[in-house]
Amino acid sequence: MNILDQFLSNALASDFFAGGLALGAFGVAAAALRVVLLAIYRAVNRRVWASLTLDNRSAAYRHICIWMEQNNVLSRSRHVRMTDGKWARGTKGYAPAPGRHWFFWRGHFCRLERDINEKSKVGAAHNQRPMEVLNVTILFGNVQNILAWIAEGREIAQTKDRIGPGLHILKGDWWDHVGDVPRRSIDTVLVDDDRVDKVLDDMRWFYGASDWYAERGVPWRRGYLFHGPPGTGKSSLIRVLASELSLDIATLDIGRATLTDDDLREAMMCSPKGSLIAIEDVDAVFTQREGGERRSGVSFSGLLNAIDGVAAQEGRALVMTTNHKEKLDPALIRPGRADVHTKLGLVGAATARRLFARFFMGEDELALFFERRLGDQRFSPAQIQGWLLANSADPKLAAQASGLECRIQDIAAE
Repeated sequence: MNILDQFLSNALASDFFAGGLALGAFGVAAAALRVVLLAIYRAVNRRVWASLTLDNRSAAYRHICIWMEQNNVLSRSRHVRMTDGKWARGTKGYAPAPGRHWFFWRGHFCRLERDINEKSKVGAAHNQRPMEVLNVTILFGNVQNILAWIAEGREIAQTKDRIGPGLHILKGDWWDHVGDVPRRSIDTVLVDDDRVDKVLDDMRWFYGASDWYAERGVPWRRGYLFHGPPGTGKSSLIRVLASELSLDIATLDIGRATLTDDDLREAMMCSPKGSLIAIEDVDAVFTQREGGERRSGVSFSGLLNAIDGVAAQEGRALVMTTNHKEKLDPALIRPGRADVHTKLGLVGAATARRLFARFFMGEDELALFFERRLGDQRFSPAQIQGWLLANSADPKLAAQASGLECRIQDIAAE
């Protein structure tokens, strides 16, 4: 102990040692202060800043891009990047360059950070684009402010240059908005009675019945099955419903080999808001229960659970189509999974006359003659339309209908 005390006394008596000790103590204190200040900064930063991050796989990415351009919030940005046509569909041909951009909006100081990863690609194989990430931050605001901007952009997108329902296709693990499909009116689906009107009325009621379902403790779900021969308007009816009810269409290819049960369930849960979910030609994938022929990565039980399981989607109608209803397992099309069954079949001469009158406006006498020529025969709307298109330049020849059946056979042979 005496030796140690003597050593410490001699060290402290040394100006060099004392100075080093004081410098070290100062360094430790400075490092501790830095940690404390950084912790305080981060705590304050979390409280005064609100941020939202999204990438261009999300529809919200496009909506906030449209909102920023519509409101010119980045009009003073000094760094922009030219694009190959548009920043996002509905915007102009230039965008903020990658990096940080600052702007004021209604009393809030805001920041936009844009990052582009050229190595990561998104979108379909024929239309891939780099992954882009936006981080939107607002000072003394909250996330609801940013969500309101996205909602405003969504409203703009629904009315700006919109030709019809938006089409969303599942790409990997996200829904890709690939564009709009032309609007279809209800009178373009040809049937002999009012069954199409009844389906429209039923779906309109469903989308406005959230409170009705909640009051009764029933999951807000409704399924539709459209069945009938090819060419009778099943796919057209989906577009009509989406057009008439201002909905988008989220289409699912459950026959894709890489699609798993978990993927399907999550896709249906996260399908775009304000849309209906469409699964076309379901008979081509599932003809019977598991144990039989299986042509999809999705199991039969996985499909059933995705439709009405514990975690199934709510607030979006599900529409399935099939050419062969008799091939479907009853468990798939029972009430609760397919509540409304609508057959779209062959049409008679009176209905065919309506289509003729639409093709050749003002030719009422020829339309009546066309109806008489068809007599008791029945055809699919696609067959009649094909005949009228083939003779669109000659209404008199079209009204003869003498080659209608031959034309149909020719098309089938091709």
